[in-house]
Amino acid sequence: MKKIVIASLALFASLAFAGSVTVEGQDQFGDKGAKGSTNYKLEVKESITKELAGDVSITQAQQDVTKTLSTRPELALTGTLPVGPVGVYTRVAVGEKYTNGANFAYYSVEPGVTYKLGNLTAKVGYRYRTAVDHPNVNKDTTDTVRVGLAYAVTAKDSVGVRYDRMTGDSFNHSYNFIYTRSF
Repeated sequence: MKKIVIASLALFASLAFAGSVTVEGQDQFGDKGAKGSTNYKLEVKESITKELAGDVSITQAQQDVTKTLSTRPELALTGTLPVGPVGVYTRVAVGEKYTNGANFAYYSVEPGVTYKLGNLTAKVGYRYRTAVDHPNVNKDTTDTVRVGLAYAVTAKDSVGVRYDRMTGDSFNHSYNFIYTRSF
């Protein structure tokens, strides 16, 4: 619990240095007998260079049936390579999953492409995530395909939607609603 408090304090302290803050809500539906959940994410992101950005985030999930909670504080780096309206990116992250039963570290890698047309940005990505130690015990190895659209409402505000399809140790699909404020 102490680690969650420290991670939360670090996240909120980083708001003062943020290039952008993103709030995301997910409605996740279990497939093949898996339980659904409602998830919320807060992410703070800042550019390090023109092609590299760092972010810190915290995700809170609550299963629909059991009301079990899990929390994931995460640190990530995203490299981008824009080529006109098309961009290629790779996000590499490490984090810790806290649940009522067990806590464990994990990592993820997400390559993808973006396409910008005016105020609209389309994004397609693939995320691989697994536990650092004992992936057969922690059961967090997943493959996720992501497809999303974001619309820049103003120069500093954007709203978006994303569809995720997850397979592996967890089978589900989710609809994600996203708001980002840039500074």
